[in-house]
Amino acid sequence: MQRLFAVLSLLGALLFAQIPELLQQYRQRLGGAADELTVIVRNFDEDSRRSGYDRSGALGVMAKNPEQLVRDQAQRMTEYVRRLDRLNEQQSAMANGVTPAAILAVVVDYDQPIMAQAWSAYAPALPTTLTGIVFAIIGWCLTYAALLVLGAVAGSRGRVAA
Repeated sequence: MQRLFAVLSLLGALLFAQIPELLQQYRQRLGGAADELTVIVRNFDEDSRRSGYDRSGALGVMAKNPEQLVRDQAQRMTEYVRRLDRLNEQQSAMANGVTPAAILAVVVDYDQPIMAQAWSAYAPALPTTLTGIVFAIIGWCLTYAALLVLGAVAGSRGRVAA
């Protein structure tokens, strides 16, 4: 049974080894999205200053405008600023590579459009980096341990029922 568990744990190892590769795809797309949103927000801030407002003042004026289009643009810009803040936080968390903090930042608050794009462009590969190999080992160990626990629980239930 332990040999079967060891072989099945290879699947867990292969799956875990993909985490750094997927996070790399996500990180690259995250950078591009943050760069573009930075340009949009910076342009808005410059336009606001030329009109005599700071960002929040300009958004307030726009939100009170009688034209629905202008109010909608205020709402959209507010969403852009919030998204940019979230993306910048994730970039900071991922600045040191694939760390527990980076993984947690992505798992807890990933950007749906960016993750969808990263996932659709992602192609599984054998790990060739030290990080990928470490994740493969962790995946193997976790899967093997989980299978041992499940096997022990199933075995003890079988003995109790008999």
